[in-house]
Amino acid sequence: MVDDAAANGGKIAFTVRARKGSFKHDAGRRADSPGVRRNVVQRRDGTEERAYADNRGGPGSGEEGFDGAEFKALVDAAGGDVAAAVQKWLVDTGKIEPGTPIVGLEIRAWKPGD
Repeated sequence: MVDDAAANGGKIAFTVRARKGSFKHDAGRRADSPGVRRNVVQRRDGTEERAYADNRGGPGSGEEGFDGAEFKALVDAAGGDVAAAVQKWLVDTGKIEPGTPIVGLEIRAWKPGD
C-alpha cells in the first residue's frame, strides 16, 4: 500500500494504538494532531487510538495526508518496517515517549481527487 501510494501520487494517514500514558499530549490537543478531527478511542485495556495525517496547510485546508513518496522514504529508512517508521516519526515529532510499543497500527492510502 505504501509503495502504491508513493508510485501514484497518493497520500497516507495512520491510526496508532499504544498505552494511554505514552502519549505526550492530551487527546485532541492541536499539539498532538493539528487539523485532524477524529475522536480518540479509549480502550478498557489502558490503550488508546489516535489518528494522524500531516496537515501542512492548517485546519480545513484540504491538504491532509502525508505525501506517499515522503512516507515511503520514512519506511525505507526503517528497513521497510512500517511500524518502526511510524514509531520513529511519533518520537521525532514529540508525540510519544521513546520506546513505546505500538500495539495496533492502521494505514490508509488514497489518491487526492478520488
